[in-house]
Amino acid sequence: MTSESSFHTTDLHLCLARMRAGDQNARDELLRGVEMRVELLARKMLRDFPSVRRLEETGDVYQAAALRLLRCLESVSPASMRDLYSLAATQIRRELLDLARYHRRRIVAVQLPVEVQIPGAEPQMPVALVTPDLDEWFRFHEAVDSLPNEEREVVGLIFYHGWTRQQVAELFDVTERTVRRWWVSALVRLKQKLGDQTAGQA
Repeated sequence: MTSESSFHTTDLHLCLARMRAGDQNARDELLRGVEMRVELLARKMLRDFPSVRRLEETGDVYQAAALRLLRCLESVSPASMRDLYSLAATQIRRELLDLARYHRRRIVAVQLPVEVQIPGAEPQMPVALVTPDLDEWFRFHEAVDSLPNEEREVVGLIFYHGWTRQQVAELFDVTERTVRRWWVSALVRLKQKLGDQTAGQA
């Protein structure tokens, strides 16, 4: 059995090959190999979704995101562990966005007076219940997903994982200046998509 501390790119590729050959045990081994780090990432990312955090446990978010990851790995082959964790972050982000949308619809359905609903139509969001911050989060995370690969990974590591540019440079085996260029480029793209609200300062 491979522990998380010794699970590397070679183990990842072997598990993927076995999974695609129909070996169900390979799925469990892969998840055991990345569980601690992916669950920690889910916990960190959940903090940015207070509306979800009040209603969902980290373990449940991790489990749902892990299933998304496994489905994705049926057709996608990450070249490295770095690529795998980037893919996992994307799946967690999508799960959190879906949960946020789900819980917002439930709030509207419960609180919107029946007499103002149109029969057969989706409940409309009353002005008092619209949460601008939540809408901005939807747009921000979706915009991150649309970034080029290097920029998306840099944003993921710095914004979601809390890494420094120096740590990212060491991981990517590039200069810190290159990481800064990717980071600034990502912020410019995000600003173009979202207006003046961006993830942080260059």
